[in-house]
Amino acid sequence: MANPLQRISSAISALLEMAFYKLAVAIGKRPWMALIGCVAFAAVCMLGLIWFKTESRPRKLWVPQDSQVLKDRAFADENFPVKVAPASLIGRRMPENGDSGVLEADVLCQLHALHEQVLAINTSVDDAISSWDSISHRSAGGRYIATHILALWQFDGFAICNLNTSDVLSMLNSPVITDPWNGGVFPLGDIVGGIHRTADGNITGAEALKGTYLVRSVKEFNSKTGDEMDLRLNDWSSQFEEVVQSEKWTEFNTITVFTEYGFEAEIQSAIDGDTVLLLIGYGLIFVYVILNLGPYNRLEHKVWLSILGIVSTVLAMGVSFGICSAFGLEYGPLHSVLPFLLLGIGVDDMFVLVHTWQGLPDADGRLPIPQRLGNCLKVAGVAVAVTSVTDFAAFMVGTVTILPALKSFCVFASIGVFFDFVFQVTFFAACMALDAQRMEKRRDACLFCLPLSESWQPPKLKGRWLSRYFKNVHAKALEKTQVKVLVVFLTLVMTGVALWATRVIDTSFQYRWFLPQGSYVRDYNSLSDKYFSQSAVPFTVYLGEVDYSNANVQQQLLQAVSSVRANPYVSKDVPIDTWIEGLVSWSNGTSSTSGDDFYELLNAYLEGEGARFSLSLRFSNTTNATLLASSFTAYFVSLSHSRHEVLAMDSVRASVESQTFPGGLKASVYTRPFLGWITNKVINNELFRNLVLALSAVFVLAVVLIANIEAALYVLLCIVMTVAGTLGLMYFWSLTINTVTAVVILLACGLAVDYSAHMAHYYMISQLSTRQERVNDAIANVGPAVFNGGFSTFLAFLPLAFSSSYVFTVFFKVFLSVVTLGLWHGLVFLPVVLSIAGPDAHGKASESATGDRATVKQSVEYSTNVVAVRP
Repeated sequence: MANPLQRISSAISALLEMAFYKLAVAIGKRPWMALIGCVAFAAVCMLGLIWFKTESRPRKLWVPQDSQVLKDRAFADENFPVKVAPASLIGRRMPENGDSGVLEADVLCQLHALHEQVLAINTSVDDAISSWDSISHRSAGGRYIATHILALWQFDGFAICNLNTSDVLSMLNSPVITDPWNGGVFPLGDIVGGIHRTADGNITGAEALKGTYLVRSVKEFNSKTGDEMDLRLNDWSSQFEEVVQSEKWTEFNTITVFTEYGFEAEIQSAIDGDTVLLLIGYGLIFVYVILNLGPYNRLEHKVWLSILGIVSTVLAMGVSFGICSAFGLEYGPLHSVLPFLLLGIGVDDMFVLVHTWQGLPDADGRLPIPQRLGNCLKVAGVAVAVTSVTDFAAFMVGTVTILPALKSFCVFASIGVFFDFVFQVTFFAACMALDAQRMEKRRDACLFCLPLSESWQPPKLKGRWLSRYFKNVHAKALEKTQVKVLVVFLTLVMTGVALWATRVIDTSFQYRWFLPQGSYVRDYNSLSDKYFSQSAVPFTVYLGEVDYSNANVQQQLLQAVSSVRANPYVSKDVPIDTWIEGLVSWSNGTSSTSGDDFYELLNAYLEGEGARFSLSLRFSNTTNATLLASSFTAYFVSLSHSRHEVLAMDSVRASVESQTFPGGLKASVYTRPFLGWITNKVINNELFRNLVLALSAVFVLAVVLIANIEAALYVLLCIVMTVAGTLGLMYFWSLTINTVTAVVILLACGLAVDYSAHMAHYYMISQLSTRQERVNDAIANVGPAVFNGGFSTFLAFLPLAFSSSYVFTVFFKVFLSVVTLGLWHGLVFLPVVLSIAGPDAHGKASESATGDRATVKQSVEYSTNVVAVRP
């Protein structure tokens, strides 16, 4: 008697079979109507592309939208709206033959010439010309702000070009180096890199110099492109890059440049530039489909069917993009891989349908085309539906994430996978019916208007070589005891190494990884990492509207400063300079800094010694201006690991929030790197939660499909080992856990089930007597399908191996891991486990539930892809 699981599985299968049969018969009777209906529906959905938007802002892609980081950022933007954009250059010259490298006097003189050209840049936007005076960010004293070695001589060209190298070294070897241009201590480590010193610590030379200019930025959001743009800044940045990259600066061995404009342009070029890979991928799949869909003769070949099958995946992609755009979802950097994903999945479904059609019993050939199509979808439609639901479920799990880029990608993918399936069983099924009509009329496969002569007959072909391999070689090899021992041993070793690597794999994400290989901005980052990676990261502490004249509030503010200063993650090398401590010190106890005289005293301080703090305070626009917000800046210690960055962020926030001001107000802390650090903080929990949900979903589907808990647990084991192995290979490929890899790992849960589930399912329905015989039966009949499915999607992703895009290269590496490990666990490890400890077959109940065994057997023998297989 069938167990409850078998009865549920049989009932679902019977319901689906009947639905697909009726659908296929209706399509077979009116294929042109089905085609026109599908195209019309897709066209209507694609009208949503009118609202198509892209999103490139990091805070909208990688940061949880309800995070404290974005709230703190909003407060900073509202109260201190002065916007600046850095523009930096790094010049490199190695000390050779006893010289001082970039500290040679001739180098500084040429650097000043470059500096003069930077100051001479004029921008022209909408006939409005802006000079350096209007575009540069300036201090309270009116000087433009530039972090530069030339600031030591106040950018005086005459003085700089009359220096000798000993003067430069003498300046840098002073006990205390002050910055006469910007004020305060000269940040040597941020400007001079690769310093060479004598045994007693004196500087003798250096390898790199870094200069940074601050430029005013007033960006406006473009809702169509998803970009925040400042046309004036973009024009200035473009000219700045041209000046720095000019070949005239011969005193340097290398000189590189960074601007936000160039950074974003290079990322966009990486995505746009890989469009050709998409065309190559579709071309490879087209050739592969043509070579495998049908015999190579004038009647049975499937040239036009191959083209229309690929068209069906394009329709699915268009519907997905149209619907998502209509509902306001935005296209981000991750989405560029969707065409490859949908192509691979759609091609697998296409193989299933065509090979099942070709493998129908001889008796079906005498039936009308609608009934034959019904019998085809009755078998293949159910299998395609099961695997499509598996992939759909894996992606839908990803939509519950708090990371916007991951959520958006999963929604796009879920809809794409669903409609990929819909168009395969409607649009492509109609194409199959039309192709069958062509064959009945004996028309040429390529020139379908050309009839073939009655005397022409297609040549008879032998069975497929892949089927012979799995039946006569692969299955026979796995029968041997020593091979089984070796397989189990290798699998355990691989899994053990993978689990170790999973424990030590890093969690890290940097937006600059999206830069293509060979990019000049990437070269800048490489030099910056080499010479200035120890530069301290600044952060700003903000406090909103309180009664700053109150003595208790001032004391609390001083305690907050002390708490930040005492934090172990705050640098002691860079002094924390605050307006409140400066005010107290300036008054020197001669008058109280609190009470009615507070604002009079504060104004006097800001007009004199405290002028440098004018940008750190925000006053009301009333006659008797009051202080609405204040801020001060500190620096983190050098943080070498993403884990340390997260700890530092949380620790400093705790220090800042240790003081509760009147009204329950707390200070906040923000710096731009927090946008990346918060992603690193939450991604592990997000990935773990989504993995658990995805594995639970695919396990439930496996139980329904296989109708046996023990076999479903074996399948789950294979999936877990595939995912663990993928994480382990990521470690050895120097990849990290981030939003990009999280997408592929979630996808792996849905894809990996197909390698093992169909093998276990066929094992369970096999009517042979022993475990080994049932395993051999499954290998012979399902093995080619599993392999063909994995290889076809691997081929779809193969062009990504040659991409310069981080997203594309990560997808290729991880998909290669999933395919390789999935095939190993599904075609090698699982058969060994089932042959040793597999459950009993379904027996008579299964036979009655699945129909006539001989019919199924005959269908399978004619087709190596009756079941749907994902890579």
